[in-house]
Amino acid sequence: MARRGVNKGGQVTFFVIIAIVLVVAIASYFVFKDTLFPSSVSSTFEPIKTNFLNCVKEKTLVGIKIMESKGGYIFNPEFIPGSSYMPFSSQLDFLGTGIPYWHSISENNLEINQVPEKKELQNQMQTYLDQEIPNCNFDSFVKEGYKITKGVPTSEVVIKDNLVQVFVDMDIQVTKDAETATMSTHQVEVDSELGNLYNDAISFDNKERKELFLENYSVDVLRTYAPVDGVELTCAPKIWNADEIFSTLKRATQDNFFALKNSGEKNDYFNLKIPIDSEVKVLNFQEWPSNYQVEPASSAVLVSKPVGIQQGLGILGFCYAPYHFVYSLKYPVLVQLTNNGETFQFPLAIVIDGNVAKKVSTAGEFVENSYPLCDGPFSNFTVELSSSDLRNVEGNISYDCLGSSCQIGETKGGTLEGAFPQCANGKIIVNSKGYKEKSEEISTVNGGSVSLILDKEYEKQVSLKIKNSKFNEKAVVYFSSDDDSKVFLYPEQNKIKLSAGEYNLKVYLYDNSSIKFDATTIKQCVDVPSGIGGIFGITHEECSDVAVPEQNISNVLVGGGSETFTVSESSLSSNNKLQIDVDRYNSPTSLEELQVVYTLVDSKKVEVSFI
Repeated sequence: MARRGVNKGGQVTFFVIIAIVLVVAIASYFVFKDTLFPSSVSSTFEPIKTNFLNCVKEKTLVGIKIMESKGGYIFNPEFIPGSSYMPFSSQLDFLGTGIPYWHSISENNLEINQVPEKKELQNQMQTYLDQEIPNCNFDSFVKEGYKITKGVPTSEVVIKDNLVQVFVDMDIQVTKDAETATMSTHQVEVDSELGNLYNDAISFDNKERKELFLENYSVDVLRTYAPVDGVELTCAPKIWNADEIFSTLKRATQDNFFALKNSGEKNDYFNLKIPIDSEVKVLNFQEWPSNYQVEPASSAVLVSKPVGIQQGLGILGFCYAPYHFVYSLKYPVLVQLTNNGETFQFPLAIVIDGNVAKKVSTAGEFVENSYPLCDGPFSNFTVELSSSDLRNVEGNISYDCLGSSCQIGETKGGTLEGAFPQCANGKIIVNSKGYKEKSEEISTVNGGSVSLILDKEYEKQVSLKIKNSKFNEKAVVYFSSDDDSKVFLYPEQNKIKLSAGEYNLKVYLYDNSSIKFDATTIKQCVDVPSGIGGIFGITHEECSDVAVPEQNISNVLVGGGSETFTVSESSLSSNNKLQIDVDRYNSPTSLEELQVVYTLVDSKKVEVSFI
């Protein structure tokens, strides 16, 4: 009897367990059925899903543009003001938009460090999309008889090197006639260089904080264009106007920073030599807030008193005026990194105190991902260099991978056999005097060898022939090829180094006038799918008004054009000057006229000839 009782109790326990398992299984099915057994959307509702995904993609693209234009931010940190002495605050006003400084100084001389981590970029994009996605418009479908109920979106964003992935959880319940469907999970992928640009920006910023190369360029400009230390052979006092010095320094700083680039010969003064792929521009404008001071100064006058005219010094037989002035300069720069048509920009504060560079930030190097590439492991690899006529060429070899650059060594007799860090997708970088920089993607995991042919460079004088010139124009001239790009400001710069190949040339003419545009409204229209007809590609136009705020524009575009041309080595070796013929238009006086000039410049061809 006792044994039967035990068996009966065991059977009851067994059935209870089975019942619990069944209940859990049934509940799990209803909770996870959309994930485990996704159902396709019927053709009736497919246009609505497509419309929604397109809307999410458009919102994401807008968010990316905002983020790239504001140093990784969509929503700015709390504003910290500056002062006339420390003119930076926590944001740089650029074309009416406040861009958070990555490094700056507040009005009470406190450091401001606002370098966002990639996680912060993703979080801000998620918040932005959660705010914007509810504005996705289904009005055209409602007019066709659809009943649509939207839930509250929850977004997740993943920023990869050249891709932004967006996952949205949001119920969209759609009913048409007797058919009903609920769409809950949505995913879009947007091709974007945001991740690559952000990584390059971090590399740029780390190098700047470590080496202060922007400040050192500023010191060079100061000592080149302003009296700092020296002696003048004169028996009369030497006098300078401080305001004129500062005006000259502002122009020189603007032009010299604009000349900085991240390409060219290794010994090129303006080559920043930063191990990143993005094109680099550093902007500074005279109109931006700044603070220039010099000591000793009497009001706006700098005076150097002569030595040799004082009583008892006649034995010298001559007079001289020594001088030593100490400068304090503070102004912003805007760093722009461009890759595949996308530009990421962030401002930095430049401070020169006592004629030397001052480090704005004492924080340690910002590291998103650390990889000690140059510490090994290594593989034996051989590099052979030659010119187009197969002569041996000597060069300096480095190897770049995962944001790190390792110096390998110099060739001998055109050959280098060295220990290369192991990497599957690295680049060999070759610099040789008189030749264009060469890079080649090479895997060094298993060792091996590579032969590279270098293209010889020729320095050419550039002459701009401007039709209808008013003799006050400046031009920004871009030369770009598949593996290189060059830019210079004409007429301050009029020489360029070119090698044989095909180039895309763009010229933008500006004059020094300025125009004010009143606030206005512009209508923008896009094509969206038309209900069920969207399956067959039928669309209709939806328009909205975009407010353009009042703005002042200086250095107005007045002409330019573009051309694609091919140049041979024989042309480069036998001619001394490159002439560019370009048209100039009347200076625009309104936003509409400026838009016309931009349209003309985009479509106009320039003439290129070697003479």
